[in-house]
Amino acid sequence: MPRERQIQVPKYLRPRTDTPKQTVGYGGCFSCIYSVRGAGGYQMFGITPMPIYDPSGSQPHIDDSMIFFRPGDIVKHRAIERDEYDRLVADAEAGRFEPRVAPFTFDLDDFNHDPDGYARRVKEVLQ
Repeated sequence: MPRERQIQVPKYLRPRTDTPKQTVGYGGCFSCIYSVRGAGGYQMFGITPMPIYDPSGSQPHIDDSMIFFRPGDIVKHRAIERDEYDRLVADAEAGRFEPRVAPFTFDLDDFNHDPDGYARRVKEVLQ
């Protein structure tokens, strides 16, 4: 993907001393979800109700590795209203949260051949 088409935002020069767990952030050309409360230097743009880290083993969507995501996973963020957020947090606290997952294998050659077409195919899978 050409650099001029990449989303990039500056990271903070001095990190925050407190970032809520499950905060979604951008820094440089990377995004992250803070798994625990702590310091952070990425620009915050939301908080997800989805647990991504579970050392207690109480979340059925997280295996024994304690972490939901794997290297190479493609994540789609979407805006939700407060009532849906509260319902999803309650589901997570009760061990009932089930994320939507769709299988997809990234192919660098296909992406490099047609980045726009490839992005459309990824979006179709993530709908």
